[in-house]
Amino acid sequence: MITGFSVGHHNAYYEGAYSDDEREWRRVCAIDKADHIADLIGPAASAVATVLEVGCGTGAVLARLSALGIGREFTGIDVIDPRVHLETEGAGAAAFAWGIYDGVTLPFADGSFDLVYASHVLEHVPEPRRLLRELARVARSFVVVEVPCELHARTSHRALQSTLDIGHINFYTPDTFRLLIETCDLKVARFGTYDHSVAVHAFHSSRLKGLGKSVLRKLLLALGPAVATRLATYHCAALCDVGNPPQSG
Repeated sequence: MITGFSVGHHNAYYEGAYSDDEREWRRVCAIDKADHIADLIGPAASAVATVLEVGCGTGAVLARLSALGIGREFTGIDVIDPRVHLETEGAGAAAFAWGIYDGVTLPFADGSFDLVYASHVLEHVPEPRRLLRELARVARSFVVVEVPCELHARTSHRALQSTLDIGHINFYTPDTFRLLIETCDLKVARFGTYDHSVAVHAFHSSRLKGLGKSVLRKLLLALGPAVATRLATYHCAALCDVGNPPQSG
């Protein structure tokens, strides 16, 4: 017998005030997310001027990109007003704009931003292909998307329910994630498979346990992404080049 799931109000987890612990968790995770974007874009990052984050949450990822020198003007939008939860400590000197949108149509003209990204958003949305097409529409140069690849040999009903409780309604492997992107007429220029940093692994335990977990998982990843992602949840990110390189200056 296949057991059903307990399905509540979608993304209710993100409504209301965040605790100090939750805000710190998002700040720590944001470092990883921004670093993955920087890794994928590489040297072209120096020419990126305008950046849009869709599903920006607390704004911590944009703040990290600012500190890394990727972009000069930053816009963050979400279905819940991000100004309620802003966590931009450590941001570089830059212009930030925040707003809300309907979760379907991005309120910007075609080709408005050099870099458009959605990090850990596609797993939450009812129509991921529609969102991907919107990301590509408003991007002038690059689209970056990242998801947790939660389907593997050790995925259990309990694990799926746990992530459903925090709003995940789409679940991916590296192959199904790439298939999703390519069936939206987006071409993947670079694809990365990433583990958490030690700081993330240690956040809910101890530094020693986090370090041990990190070493083991990175050893698996060293054997090859195909091996690692069949045994545990890793994060996969894709850089799509939409054809117009940003102009430096």
